[in-house]
Amino acid sequence: MKITILHNKTCNIWRTTKGVTETILKENNLSADIKEVVVANDAEAKEYHFAGSPQVFVDGQDIDPMAQKVTNYHESGCRFYIWKDKLNEGPPREMLEEAILRKNKL
Repeated sequence: MKITILHNKTCNIWRTTKGVTETILKENNLSADIKEVVVANDAEAKEYHFAGSPQVFVDGQDIDPMAQKVTNYHESGCRFYIWKDKLNEGPPREMLEEAILRKNKL
């Protein structure tokens, strides 16, 4: 399994996201290659389809189904996630865990 965490230089929520991701992997006896990618400008944001920091991909798929609706890519800002009708700063643990475990079962 390959997990990619894209982030910018100004939003540090990615650090928490990485720690939660590592915890989920450990608790489920899973291994994954975790790669961090810093998105430095709007051109890179467009290239990566960056929807704000942090953005998590598991085996190339954004963990947030809402990401498919994003069409304006930019480097700046933190990304908010809606999970079970609640607004979250960064991806909630349950969203991360569901995406990781779903990919592991495939």
